[in-house]
Amino acid sequence: MKVSDRDKKLIIIILIAVVVALPYLLLIKPTNEKAVALDGEIATLTERYTYLDGLNQQRGFYLSEIERFATEREDIIAAYAPGLRQENTLMFLRDLEFSIPVSMNTLTFGGYEYTPIAAGTTAEDGTVTGKVDAYKTQTAVAYVCQYENIKSFLDYILKSDERMVVSSIDIAYDDKIGKVTGMFVLDQFAITTDGRELPPAVIPSMEHGNESIFGTYISDPEVAKELEEAEEEAETE
Repeated sequence: MKVSDRDKKLIIIILIAVVVALPYLLLIKPTNEKAVALDGEIATLTERYTYLDGLNQQRGFYLSEIERFATEREDIIAAYAPGLRQENTLMFLRDLEFSIPVSMNTLTFGGYEYTPIAAGTTAEDGTVTGKVDAYKTQTAVAYVCQYENIKSFLDYILKSDERMVVSSIDIAYDDKIGKVTGMFVLDQFAITTDGRELPPAVIPSMEHGNESIFGTYISDPEVAKELEEAEEEAETE
């Protein structure tokens, strides 16, 4: 087959175009695409570096804030009782009765309300550390006292070192006995976590069969002191 001069020229032009295009297609274009990708990666890394460098410059501040918040957290936990026991509640109410002329003749303990605060960390062996739980319980108390003692009665409870509130109270004047009677509900709160053990209640020797739960209120300081000394001697024997 004879190739015409025109076809020869066309073939030569095509060959020249291929020779010119091949370096672009095989070298220049991939290189450009790679350069564009690298530019994008560099921009991303530069942005990340700027962010991390800013964090590093604030590292001291962040560490001090972490320490401050951890201390505040521990202080909040320490402000609550490490647990709730009925014995501790009974002894608190007994101390209240001996400090203020109020007699309590009925107690009703409610169940515990549980609220998880921090789940803690579980080790490979299944041991959980750092778990923090909150508890609340209610105690309903029927009481009798003089009207003028109501404020002192509530003040004693609300100023206690333990976290507690009088969530409700009934106050009614009984003409027959000339005293105030009613019922109050005492809500108590506690936070339990590792290393916080609730101390046992200090339970002194007490006589039984009194009209009130813990005994008759003694207004004479000398008699009250003698009773206290007698209880201390009984505890040491």
